[in-house]
Amino acid sequence: MRQKSDLLARAIRYLDIPREALPGGFGITVSGQSSMTVRGCRRILHYSAERIRLLLGGKRALSICGRGLVCTVFEGGQATVEGLIETIGFEEVKRDAP
Repeated sequence: MRQKSDLLARAIRYLDIPREALPGGFGITVSGQSSMTVRGCRRILHYSAERIRLLLGGKRALSICGRGLVCTVFEGGQATVEGLIETIGFEEVKRDAP
């Protein structure tokens, strides 16, 4: 199994494929404390001014906590969140969770 993952990692580097383009891949760009863009988003699991929770590939979710949070873009597997971002955390999503 390790040979397969090593081969995949080399192919990704050689072809210069962004990780978020692969199944289960994602990327995050944070601009200061007021804006972030998440690539590889599948859907919004929770939305409020204090917390936005995004489903990533596999069983992972990204939780963004802060104040005055707004999702300004959600299209093409990309979400942009703006507001005062205080914490960012990863969580495991249970299969039966929405």
